[in-house]
Amino acid sequence: MRDDQSVAGMVDEVLARWTKSRAAWTGESFGEALEAILDTEAGREMRELGSGPHRHERAEEWQAKVARKRAEKRTEALGWHSPPESPDLPTDG
Repeated sequence: MRDDQSVAGMVDEVLARWTKSRAAWTGESFGEALEAILDTEAGREMRELGSGPHRHERAEEWQAKVARKRAEKRTEALGWHSPPESPDLPTDG
């Protein structure tokens, strides 16, 4: 993944890698392998991601947001809560 790569670009790269691997493994043509990949749940999800509302975001930023949201869900599931944000307190100076 490149630093400036979009989510759509990342999806294309992943689908191409999956397709090449499947074609090498099964002997299918690239087109047949791609069709088979896109018929899977993972393939459909990747295609939706690549054409969805986040497709133009930088992949690195999108991945960080997803990781942050997952971490928040895990902490909430454990009953942990982040402290409420408080205004900046004056510093002794």
